[in-house]
Amino acid sequence: MASSWNGLSFVSAKESYTTLITVLAVTILWTLWSVSGYFRHRNRMPLPPGSFGLPFIGQTIEYVLAMRTADGIRQWMQKQVDKHGPIFRYRFIGYPVVIMDQPEGNKFIFQSEGTSNHIFWPSQMFSLMGRHALTVQTGERHKLVRRYLTRYFDRNAMSRYIRGVNRNAMRHFTNHWQGKEQLAGLDMTNLYTFSTICNLAMSLEEGPQMDKFLEEFLAWTKGLFCFPINLPGFQFYRALKARSVILEVIEGLMEQRRKEIAEDRVPEVKQTDILHSLLTVPDGEGNLFPDPFIKENLLLLLITGFDTSGGILAMTIYYIAKNPSVYKEILKEQKSILEGKRESGTDENELTMEDISAMKYTWNVIQETLRLHPVLVGTYRKTVTDLEYKGYYIPKGWLLSWNNQHSHYNPKYFKDPLKFDPSRWETRPTPFTYLPFGGGPHTCLGNEFARMSMLIFIYHLVQNYSWSLVDPSYDGPFIRDPVARTPDRVSIIVKQIVAS
Repeated sequence: MASSWNGLSFVSAKESYTTLITVLAVTILWTLWSVSGYFRHRNRMPLPPGSFGLPFIGQTIEYVLAMRTADGIRQWMQKQVDKHGPIFRYRFIGYPVVIMDQPEGNKFIFQSEGTSNHIFWPSQMFSLMGRHALTVQTGERHKLVRRYLTRYFDRNAMSRYIRGVNRNAMRHFTNHWQGKEQLAGLDMTNLYTFSTICNLAMSLEEGPQMDKFLEEFLAWTKGLFCFPINLPGFQFYRALKARSVILEVIEGLMEQRRKEIAEDRVPEVKQTDILHSLLTVPDGEGNLFPDPFIKENLLLLLITGFDTSGGILAMTIYYIAKNPSVYKEILKEQKSILEGKRESGTDENELTMEDISAMKYTWNVIQETLRLHPVLVGTYRKTVTDLEYKGYYIPKGWLLSWNNQHSHYNPKYFKDPLKFDPSRWETRPTPFTYLPFGGGPHTCLGNEFARMSMLIFIYHLVQNYSWSLVDPSYDGPFIRDPVARTPDRVSIIVKQIVAS
């Protein structure tokens, strides 16, 4: 028994020794291979300049803190550019990131997406968006889903939606502006954009259910770019809870609609909303989409149509109030459209796509707002192969970041960039310098809908109201969570215009 035990001990020790030697050999070989590859590439070309900072954390904390204000990322970027140049590296949530120069780097990223890089989102985005959402899809799957969803946001779709959006705008001003003397601009624009997209997507009308829905959406959006700490008291935990509530509401509306479809009693007004199409129109292969796909992409469409437009509209109202000459030009343009309707005998409260196209100066004002405070300051792509770019080596697995802050504020492309100047949009900007909605295959799907809904809002606003800031001297800071917004204290004094 003793010898047997000793034999077992000897064998065990021998096997352990062999295993240890094997592990060490593999580790040494892997290290030598990695180091040799690194120096092989470094002998050929260097990594982009910059610093990775602390292990894993890197510059994550300072970057996230910079995201809290609408101007923070621009200032952070400028410090890095002044120190390292237009191409630099840093570390974000454990990943090496390369900020590309602009506009050449933006063009490189967008035109090589799907070949040398693909979309990348931090893990919390998958948790909050869902793995079926268009935003997180890549390759052929992304092409299929985007092709299917594009039908809801092309020009033909806009022509179908315009009457409903216009009707919702008039109802909004009657319910929330009429008789009021002072309003928080952001609250009002959020109410308008949220009710508009809810009505378009699911025929959901204003009321207690929509109010609760909006509250959950605001909590959900604030979790998109926060630290993914899933514990009570943290924003990410609250955002996940909000997501569950939102999906439960959507699921309830889906069950109700399916029952109406089965009983052939779907009201006519609901037959044109996006939910009805998702439940009844098959994809390119003749199959209906599964419930998780429908719920998560409705969630995406709702946030696309609501949060971005609401914040931008509030900022636009602020800039118009700060610039009386801009207000005068907008009023002149909108009155011209109104007079044209009166002369032709058409309903002055009804808008057409031709009217939207005629709002050129008004759109220039919104574009200037978007230049100063874009919906997104940038997103990431992950390299799927080693890259060489402008004399630098970028290893496979690193992140590339397109970014609009250095081009939107670059005097080379936008003269006197800190000045609010809508007239600069009388000429087209240099390609890949103006990217308020992103670019490439993942360009925001709903940007044309956002344009239409914002222009309709301003048409009815300037025809019926004048406004001024409660604090005319206020000049920032503005917040970003994650899109640019006016702070709650930026309120406006409104005065209803009596029709002549």
